[in-house]
Amino acid sequence: MRFKKRIPVTLVGGFLGAGKTTLVNRLIESGEKRYGVVVNEFGDVNIDSEIIEEMEDGGVAELGGGCLCCVGREDLSSALYGLVCRDEPPEHILIELSGLADPVPVAQQLLTTEWRGLLDLDGIVAVADALNLRQTMEEAPEGKSQLAYASVVVLNKGDLAEPSRVEAAEKLIEELNPMAEIIKTSRAEVGTEDVIGLGAFSSDWKPKGHKLAHGKGVSSVTLRAERPLRIEEWVSFHRRMMIRREGIYRAKGILRFEGMDEPMLLQAVRGLYTFETYEGKHDGGSELVVIGKNLDEAEYRKEFEKLASLDSF
Repeated sequence: MRFKKRIPVTLVGGFLGAGKTTLVNRLIESGEKRYGVVVNEFGDVNIDSEIIEEMEDGGVAELGGGCLCCVGREDLSSALYGLVCRDEPPEHILIELSGLADPVPVAQQLLTTEWRGLLDLDGIVAVADALNLRQTMEEAPEGKSQLAYASVVVLNKGDLAEPSRVEAAEKLIEELNPMAEIIKTSRAEVGTEDVIGLGAFSSDWKPKGHKLAHGKGVSSVTLRAERPLRIEEWVSFHRRMMIRREGIYRAKGILRFEGMDEPMLLQAVRGLYTFETYEGKHDGGSELVVIGKNLDEAEYRKEFEKLASLDSF
């Protein structure tokens, strides 16, 4: 099943108490979009007590401003289907992750063929507590993954922390995720445009040059081949030069393979990879952009050239 227009989805994460629920509530209350909200647990989400019982039985509840809410405690797929299959589906879906949840399995589910026809992963947003970030990361290191994979990090509670502590928290985030856009704020007061409409997994995504200066040794390498790539050689390259290499933050490629009529679009955020048919304009060649730390540009160029060398055909 494919809708005429896929519904964008934003994953919202953050350590317990960082302010992610406040952010979700602000988006709902803004009235700028008709949101669908999937929550792991209710917490302080703005849900009337009268409808909680109905939702726990698997229903979809109406919130203010025409927004909808569904519980995805056990089965995310059921919750999502409950939202997208309504006569009037939401314009945007927010999935609020629990405090220590790994965002990768959820993102991978949204990027599968089954869901790509219905939903469009717009980005991963993580809320961080500027006052207690270092201590929280030391006590619960498993929660770092939400920051590491985030497209945007909302550095919250700036009104409660001294400027030096906010600066230290910002540096911690930059070291962990140099590609993230960091928004410093208080009480999760951010503009909708700061966290919605990111297009972080779209074919139009492009790295912002100023971000490459955030982390020491972070750079990008652009690789190009005019001849079609051999799939067997690409699998080896992908495994050796990307999956098994530490410090790869982002990668994007439009790749043309031997024996295939349509080019393929590769999107990668650290260890999260997705391939799909590319339907946009294409010049017939292959281009791959790799962004990471301490990249050996000469090695990448040499290895990529082998994929389309005349000797390999």
